[in-house]
Amino acid sequence: MKPLKFSYFQLTFGQQETYLCPEVTYQRLKRFGYDAIELCPPKGRYGLGVGLEQYVATHKKLSADFGLPVSCVNECWGEMWDPYSPNYKTLTEPKTAALAVSETSSSIDVAAELNAPLVTVAVAIHAPITRDNVRECSAVAVDALRQMCDYARRRQVRLVFEATNHLEMGKFVNTVLNHKRLIERTGRDNIGIQIDWFHANFEELNPYEAVMDAQPLLWHMHFRDSNSLTPGYGTVDFKAVIRAIKKCGYEGCCTIESAPMIPDPDTAARDGIEYLRMMERIAEYQLDPDFPNGFTVA
Repeated sequence: MKPLKFSYFQLTFGQQETYLCPEVTYQRLKRFGYDAIELCPPKGRYGLGVGLEQYVATHKKLSADFGLPVSCVNECWGEMWDPYSPNYKTLTEPKTAALAVSETSSSIDVAAELNAPLVTVAVAIHAPITRDNVRECSAVAVDALRQMCDYARRRQVRLVFEATNHLEMGKFVNTVLNHKRLIERTGRDNIGIQIDWFHANFEELNPYEAVMDAQPLLWHMHFRDSNSLTPGYGTVDFKAVIRAIKKCGYEGCCTIESAPMIPDPDTAARDGIEYLRMMERIAEYQLDPDFPNGFTVA
């Protein structure tokens, strides 16, 4: 079995480090054995004045210097980080969906410049989704996703659609099966699914089934525990997750995301990768014909 590749979502180390001292993140990830880094471009209120051109140049150099490729560019949609969302940048109303297409296109440009293979698209809603308006809202979302996909294809970048929980982004497309339904309606083959295990903990029946439901479109994952902390600090069954992705031959990154950084950034980054590596060793043994007796039945 191929070893898993581990990445870390830089923004969770905080805005100061992410935009003003990004080399600190690269040093930390290299020290603890990470394979890649996930980035969030400086947009809206959270960029601390850093321009996109400067940002791209900085990360091109840091990525090369530390040997850490960019695993994904996250088009962050949360209200705390982005003044356009959820009131202005959404997938469910034409004007705000047009803004979502424009903003996502600029993140696709960043990804292309940094040789990142993926850009994350999240779900934000303009108003509550009901049985009466879900068809209309879905049509707006499909049209927006098609435009994003068509632009991403021109830049040789793929999109990953993140299933989010209903408490954060509203009751719309909260499970991987509903993400798959919407993706299928786009008719595009350059958009897949990103599972965030914090969100999935709210919505999915169990983690193993979520991985299976997402096939063959599971291209990226965020490893965040049930309490939003680093993997191992909560209750998500990451052994089951890793056993499932090993069975499916998952080739994407396992990107750790921890918010807040408890007890501190170094400990969270170290504990997260060490815990998941241990889960990987256990999962591989559980899938080995020697399990559980130490020998293979002839």
